Amino acid sequence: MVHGAANNVYTKPYKAGNIVEWCRDHDVWYLHIDLEIPEVFLEEAEAVYDAGFFVEHRTCDTLKFDNEKEVIDQVSKRHDPSSPRGGNGWYSSAIHSFVHEDAKDTGMGWYHTMNPSGHGLTEENVKWGWTEAAELAPETKRWLEEFPHKHYRRLRWMLLKPGSGIIDHDDASAERKQEGRIRNIAGAINLAIHHPEKCYLRRSDTRQELPYKNFGALWFDNGTDHEVLNYSDENRYIMIMHGGFNKERKELMKKSLVKQFGKDVLKEIDV
Repeated sequence: MVHGAANNVYTKPYKAGNIVEWCRDHDVWYLHIDLEIPEVFLEEAEAVYDAGFFVEHRTCDTLKFDNEKEVIDQVSKRHDPSSPRGGNGWYSSAIHSFVHEDAKDTGMGWYHTMNPSGHGLTEENVKWGWTEAAELAPETKRWLEEFPHKHYRRLRWMLLKPGSGIIDHDDASAERKQEGRIRNIAGAINLAIHHPEKCYLRRSDTRQELPYKNFGALWFDNGTDHEVLNYSDENRYIMIMHGGFNKERKELMKKSLVKQFGKDVLKEIDV
């Protein structure tokens, strides 16, 4: 029986402790979520961008191109970390994030798009909540509040401009790497707000592309080495959701697994 990547074969009997373990053991790096997000998400993301709420994100990981040919040439090769970097095409804005615990409110958290340590803070001296950007995206906020969750962490719009790319990388935290759990299908949910046709997020090893569908959602294992390129003439908008796992979301993940692999897969998992 084969699941995930073509070379991941296992022999029964097999029993995983949970869905995350099963996906890790069988190299499953995404799961479709059976829902659609409202199309107003795109309108509101653009309003947030037009209002100046987006900030440059990890320019050290953003590829720098001198001309259109260099962009197109990138499609046929790995996004090597030794490639010229320092481009200014990757931006982010947080609708839900953190501020220092002494701040009056969480409104200014919109520019805190990395983990607390990336902004000179710690998990112990921050507080979490909705940011000023949420005022321009009321329907997005309402949907997120109704989506199954317990406690959200960062909820971020990610913008990749035309002619921009991101190097081969993984997003597993130092803690995940130390604990040997780099791969984690539950680590992030990706909402595809606008993913142009000439654009991809793909695995670095197999070049398999994440099957985004506009206004669709995926569980994405960001511990997989991956790379991104936008060689269209349109802005690419996605939203990354961190935190909030609860019983209802576990049931949603179980439904996603069954829809993708069939109900018999549940016999192999302690659910």
